[in-house]
Order: sequence, then structure tokens, then C-alpha cells
Amino acid sequence: VLKEGFVSMLSSGNLIVLRTVVGMAMAVAAAVDALELGEVIGCIAGDDTIMCATKGNEEAVILIDKIKEIM
Repeated sequence: VLKEGFVSMLSSGNLIVLRTVVGMAMAVAAAVDALELGEVIGCIAGDDTIMCATKGNEEAVILIDKIKEIM
């Protein structure tokens, strides 16, 4: 689900915004949550956008690298 729904990713501080295929944000957010990554505090999903909050700026960089590895 993560690979199929993912479109792009940007970060600002400890926040990461994931863009998805329209209608896939909830499924991709659930997939991110299921990975139980220690850097993630939580995710909020809309229709095609997910906001992921991380514990800090360094954790955001680590999370981006982990997501890139999965892709």
C-alpha cells in the first residue's frame, strides 16, 4: 500500500508531509503506523495528504531516509 499510494514527500522541522494518490492517504497513513517506527509521534490523513509529526528535526531526517529505503 505504501509503495502504490506514495507520490512525494517534503519536510519542515519535525513535520513531514506525504502526498499520495487521491483517496489513498488513509491507507498509506495506516501502513506508516503499522511499521511502528519510533520516530513517528502520529499521522493525520486527508484525501491525498498525510502530515506525520516526529519527535524532533533529527527524527524527521531519519524517517525520510527510512521511507526512501522502503520505496
